[in-house]
Amino acid sequence: MAAALLVAAALAGCTHHGVQPAPTVSVKPSPSGLAAGVWHLGFSSYRFKVVAKEGSYTGGIDPLADLLDASVSVSSSGASLTIDTVEVRGSAYTRLTGLPLPGFDGKAWYRIDSARVTKPGALGLSATKDPTGVQALIAASHDVRRDGRTYSGTVDMTRIVAWGPVNVGQVMQLGDAARAVPFEASVDERERLVSVTVRIPDNPVTATYSDFGTTVNAVEPKDAQPLPDHLYGMLGL
Repeated sequence: MAAALLVAAALAGCTHHGVQPAPTVSVKPSPSGLAAGVWHLGFSSYRFKVVAKEGSYTGGIDPLADLLDASVSVSSSGASLTIDTVEVRGSAYTRLTGLPLPGFDGKAWYRIDSARVTKPGALGLSATKDPTGVQALIAASHDVRRDGRTYSGTVDMTRIVAWGPVNVGQVMQLGDAARAVPFEASVDERERLVSVTVRIPDNPVTATYSDFGTTVNAVEPKDAQPLPDHLYGMLGL
């Protein structure tokens, strides 16, 4: 089950490369190319889905209203675990289903103390307002080529803390191949990113983005309890 928790934390905090301020309107010119597709995600609500061999991470986010409603489901070593996460204007909550420990029935919500969070990318809770971590992923891309609405290139995975279930240790085991992992991405008619696939050997990870402008129904759970101390480490927070 500890392995399942680590995979869940990796899936939910797909990539994180330092804490950066939330996107704001700037006088600087907007980026072009694939970077523009990612940039657009900071100015509209949308739904996302990340699929890897171990499980999936789905949800909706409104970066301007500061709302997140997401769920990660993983299976590892015969154990299945679902972690639901809600963030409402800086207040974050989580619920764990499938954790075989006393007191965890899958119904209780727990309040996360932001002052104790040392890795904001975990569980998608990040000041970048980028729950799937695609900003860091595209920033680490090289040799990017465009054909219509499709992009392709390579990603230097040594610059990424995690993408899907891949952690730092697993990335380093790829050797030199980790510096040039193939990827494909696509944008819609308004240049918004709609999909990206990173072809990690034996474990490709795909993220999709859809329903731009959707309403995100993130509501603070009632009667939430403080998250137990030992779960901060287990959840990668």
